[in-house]
Amino acid sequence: MKQLLMGLGLLAAIFLVVSCQSQGGAQNIDDLRAKVAQLEKEVQDLKAQLARGGAGLRIAYINAEKVFQDYKKTGEAVEKFRAEAEKKQNELKALQEKFKKGLMSEDEFQRQAARLQQELQQLDLQLTAEIQTEMIKVVEQIAKERGYDWVTQRKDVVLYANPSKIEDITYDVLKILNQGQ
Repeated sequence: MKQLLMGLGLLAAIFLVVSCQSQGGAQNIDDLRAKVAQLEKEVQDLKAQLARGGAGLRIAYINAEKVFQDYKKTGEAVEKFRAEAEKKQNELKALQEKFKKGLMSEDEFQRQAARLQQELQQLDLQLTAEIQTEMIKVVEQIAKERGYDWVTQRKDVVLYANPSKIEDITYDVLKILNQGQ
């Protein structure tokens, strides 16, 4: 049970970090501390509820991998990333030619290559964060509408869950995401 709660708390912290990144970068440290304190309180509330036998606790899960795989915007993001990666590869080839011809120092070549790699990594993070943010927003919407106390990912630390007590909302999330909300 402790592993489940620790896993759920870790998942919430990851979602918090991703949502902070997707909101434009660094947040005020006090805001982050307040959010962490709020998450810790929610985990404590869940612990108390579970200690009472979980009475009234409504839990659902999603298969996040399935959502990423079947969400239309993921395909668009992959194509955008591939196109940008191809551009960066062409830029790298041009830099290599300049370096081979002696028109660029090795240090400058290394700096430019690192810049191209960093730009690709930044794009990957941005595209992933946008999709995660949209997914989390829909999960929160469904959870509030249906009265779930907790929504987790299918592959989390849960070793067993009674199927009659936990609902898979993966396809509901996908339906809303692919309809454009």
